[in-house]
Amino acid sequence: MDKTLIRRRFARSVRSYAEYARAQQMIAGRMCAMLRPLLSDRPADVLEIGCGTGTFTRLFMQHFHPARMILNDICPEVRETLTDIMATDDSGPVPDSSVSSRPRECVIRFVCGDAEHCDLPREQSLIASCSVMQWFEDPERFIRRCHDLLAPGGILALSTFGPYNLHEIRSITSSGLDYPPLERLRQMLSSAGLETVTAEEESIVLDFPSAIEVIRHLKHTGVNGITRTSWTPARLARFSDEYLLRFGTPDGNVTLTYHPVYLIARHPIQGHR
Repeated sequence: MDKTLIRRRFARSVRSYAEYARAQQMIAGRMCAMLRPLLSDRPADVLEIGCGTGTFTRLFMQHFHPARMILNDICPEVRETLTDIMATDDSGPVPDSSVSSRPRECVIRFVCGDAEHCDLPREQSLIASCSVMQWFEDPERFIRRCHDLLAPGGILALSTFGPYNLHEIRSITSSGLDYPPLERLRQMLSSAGLETVTAEEESIVLDFPSAIEVIRHLKHTGVNGITRTSWTPARLARFSDEYLLRFGTPDGNVTLTYHPVYLIARHPIQGHR
């Protein structure tokens, strides 16, 4: 996993991400809906891993009013897209869980770093990560780390992608990420000492007018990090022809499939390490 390449490609897509990330917006909305019956209106401490330009963050804050929230991302460039969210940013140290806030206020911090390795606060009521974990080098170790960062009774909410994700691209270019199946992800939660609340998957099929528009979509959402393909004119022409032949629709469009997986787990009250 070349995180330098991934970070660079996501950094280039910062300004276009919100416009093009249709599937990611739907995924963020569904994850927020799954959390509504599980969280109080005002969770104490929330950590979002891989906040990006704030797609999940904004939806989450429409429904919940956390006392303290840490937004993490590996790309420092996303900070400029979060100015509306960061209006209450506290420029001091990451607030300790014992610090109180006045009702309805939220102390928000942005912490830049690789969530697999950087310092992150403990005793979190909720750790959320939407459409991010597929980029990690060791998802199982990351889930164990989340266990250690959660408070007893805390919630871990993850969305990632399953093996059928972007299968059209993989079938033509023979490149892409390795996506663990749902059952393997459930095993990771159990091995980490977390109790699974929800484990679901779905298929989101997007239509595009051409294969060129598919490539543009991937570029503007940073998802072209899945492949190192160099798009020469000849290679792009062959790709377009094959894509239309194999994944064209009766109305002349082509499809691109996302395979989101949703995992929500709870840290048991007993056995907190």
